[in-house]
Amino acid sequence: MSIKATYNKLIKYLKKINRIRHKIFRGSNLYFFIFLYFSVIMGIMFYFGWWISPDRFIFFGLILALIVANPFRFLKDWAPLVFLLLGYEFLRGLAPMLHTKVNIYPLINADKFMFGGHIPTIELQKWLYIPGQLHFYDFIFTILYMMHFALPLIFGFYLWTKKRERFRHFMVALLVLSYLGFITYLLYPAMPPWMAAEKGIIPQVYNIFNAGAAEFFRGGSFPSVYWMFSPNPVAAMPSLHAAYPTLVFLYLLKYFGKKMWWFIIYVFGVWFAIIYLGHHYVIDAVIGILYAVVTFYTVEYLFAWRAKKQTEIQNTETKNKEKVESGVEI
Repeated sequence: MSIKATYNKLIKYLKKINRIRHKIFRGSNLYFFIFLYFSVIMGIMFYFGWWISPDRFIFFGLILALIVANPFRFLKDWAPLVFLLLGYEFLRGLAPMLHTKVNIYPLINADKFMFGGHIPTIELQKWLYIPGQLHFYDFIFTILYMMHFALPLIFGFYLWTKKRERFRHFMVALLVLSYLGFITYLLYPAMPPWMAAEKGIIPQVYNIFNAGAAEFFRGGSFPSVYWMFSPNPVAAMPSLHAAYPTLVFLYLLKYFGKKMWWFIIYVFGVWFAIIYLGHHYVIDAVIGILYAVVTFYTVEYLFAWRAKKQTEIQNTETKNKEKVESGVEI
């Protein structure tokens, strides 16, 4: 068999596979399969103690793209985005080195002002946490906290498989939100509740997340560049853990309508978790939510403005072309 005949036969088989794939992964089938796939992957990662990082996501996302979409297009669309997200993580770790002053009391006073002299983190832990003893809900809140990067990336993958223009909108907003957070961390480093308690500034706050994560996370041997980056312990304001699910929720409403209101349960769960686990004050979450809302409306406005300008340019070019063809001098 000649090379040309072999090539044609291969193309024929690939087209056939593509038709079968499109037939199987239509509508809710695709949604269900993506949900099931990432649920299994995250279960495996939790079992082996692997952290859910962006570079690991692109590896497992590529495997899924081989099944439901075009893997080459996946690499083309996703590699720059994952690189920028990892760049954000790297820069975030540099922020504490560039600032010596850490803001402490404005956050504490803001929470006390909103809650009649009480700090919600402390009160929640008094009601719900027994030192040295983790309850089932402690693990649930820990998992919600650990979904920080995974959720927006999984949502982005679903948008990518359905309509790439929607994917671009969401990912631009996610990157803008992330780098706005980095700039704020750089200009306004803020101490989280657990650290303020360690330094004796506020009463005892337990770092429940670390205790819960220790049950899941053991490092593992699966490769990741994530561990090359230093964490930023004074990145409490704004809370991107509050901002990311808020951004996902806004895009769910935009693209899928009121039927996605149920997702607010997850969003509230994350907001509650970050405060209860000792990593954020309420004011951090409020500012994070505001960042997400402002980013969403700003990015969507700019995309709409860009589309309008492109339409105006195209209309002008079409009119000029018609004039030329009709012999009218422009």
